[in-house]
Amino acid sequence: MKRILFWSAIFIVGLLLGASLTAALIGGQIDLLHMENITLQESLAAMDEQIQHLQEKPKKRIISRIDAKVMFNDDSDFDDFEEGTIQLTVEKNIREWLAAIIGQGVNEVDYLLIPQIIDNRDIEINGKKIRLAIRMVVISDIVTVYVITQKVPSDL
Repeated sequence: MKRILFWSAIFIVGLLLGASLTAALIGGQIDLLHMENITLQESLAAMDEQIQHLQEKPKKRIISRIDAKVMFNDDSDFDDFEEGTIQLTVEKNIREWLAAIIGQGVNEVDYLLIPQIIDNRDIEINGKKIRLAIRMVVISDIVTVYVITQKVPSDL
């Protein structure tokens, strides 16, 4: 009887360990899929907005979309999940900050104003302060902003 209880206890412990290990492994994949889902939803919303602007003013070259390319400093110590969160938040903030230029003509945009809006701006993401530095701005039908992010040292 004791032998049956012993082996059934080992079986149950093994079953529980296997289930918890499986949950831990799948949890990381779920996080990555969740971030990808949010990114795709943001992209879809931006594309819908672009379609609306294109349908409103199709006669001249107008700015229809704002893209942000987020790069990380070489000495950044963010993991993949943090980088995804930072990238998503920075892209969203840049689209919000530059939303006023959507619909304007490409030749009418004050191209010197765009870097001043974003450069050296600090934002807080998950309790960490991030500073944005403009690398390059490309203005055409799609405004592409290349940004480098770096962690702001805390003032302790």
